[in-house]
Amino acid sequence: MSVAIDVKWDRSQIAALQNGPLEGALKRTLRKAGATALRDMKSEAGKRIRSRKRIKARYITRALTLRRAKGGDIANMEWAVDVSGESVPLVAYPHRQTKKGVSVEVNRGKRTLIAGSFVAAMKSGHQGVFKRRGKARLPIDELRGSRPVDALLHKGEAAAVAARGGASFATTFTRVLPLEVGK
Repeated sequence: MSVAIDVKWDRSQIAALQNGPLEGALKRTLRKAGATALRDMKSEAGKRIRSRKRIKARYITRALTLRRAKGGDIANMEWAVDVSGESVPLVAYPHRQTKKGVSVEVNRGKRTLIAGSFVAAMKSGHQGVFKRRGKARLPIDELRGSRPVDALLHKGEAAAVAARGGASFATTFTRVLPLEVGK
């Protein structure tokens, strides 16, 4: 399951500018404001995920994808941050091999012991936390932790990311529009 965080904006305020000679300036301003809002939303989403989960930053970067506005139609411009619902390998979290298994801190402030598991490196160089299926040596399965999207499913988290994007969009739009009109 993935989550999309969208920024909604009121198009009625710019309807007067839309069909006039300032349409090009309006499109450029919207694209720049949207790009800034996306960048700020990605940053805020990463901060919110890291405040709840002890995950490495590169896994968060992989989980967040940006959807930019396509085409020249102002009415259909949309910007969104999509958060992947794919689980992350346990090796991405702070882990420690112990006699009884592997101790992992997935959520901040809470360590969990996974009995019978072990940390190993494959011939390819891939490291992971593994556990045997039965008594036999093989097969082994790589263990995975929670998903980055889980941190944003808590009440108010996604709304806060969208609010940051909306505020950033509005401030950038009001700052850049006079500059673009002056060109």
